[in-house]
Amino acid sequence: MSSYKILVGMTLVFSMGMLEGGTALGHAEVAHLGISLSNNKEPVELHADSLEIRDKEGIALFKGDVSVVQGERLLRTAKLVVYYDKAYKETDKHKEDTKASSVSLFGSSSIKKMEALGKVYIKIATQIATGDKGVFDGKSKMMSLTGKHVMLTDGDNIATGCKLTANMENGKAFLEGCETSEKKGRVSIIIKQN
Repeated sequence: MSSYKILVGMTLVFSMGMLEGGTALGHAEVAHLGISLSNNKEPVELHADSLEIRDKEGIALFKGDVSVVQGERLLRTAKLVVYYDKAYKETDKHKEDTKASSVSLFGSSSIKKMEALGKVYIKIATQIATGDKGVFDGKSKMMSLTGKHVMLTDGDNIATGCKLTANMENGKAFLEGCETSEKKGRVSIIIKQN
């Protein structure tokens, strides 16, 4: 199936700042991770092998080599599921006359939750975050990136663990280590000195 190119004004892409922080008991607060979903100044470009809209359920399903680009921000994943507020869509119809009403529902306040599934890759300039699953909760403005090996890099600086949780409004992030049956998980942070 051919790629869909959809330009929409939705907030999707994660932006990361400098990695700093300490470790204690298998977790780290990444103090300057400065994560936000969008810059709201540039259009969002979405590409996927297929798009399925389940309007009755309030779900948009992007499958196959999904990429979301906004300026210098890039999100890549195998599958992106967007859960949207159907009530917002109905009120938004009265504000704008649009032929592609299913596409117009992707305004930032209409998104309830998004799930990026299958090798999630996020890049902004020199900053990169990777994991197996990413979830953004539109109501609480919380984001989590999980997997067997969640990695955050900024140039030569690297932080690894199994779960990153971030508040998208204040940028505060928390990285947890990987727990096994034998021991409590630990995080690893490598900061290169200039």
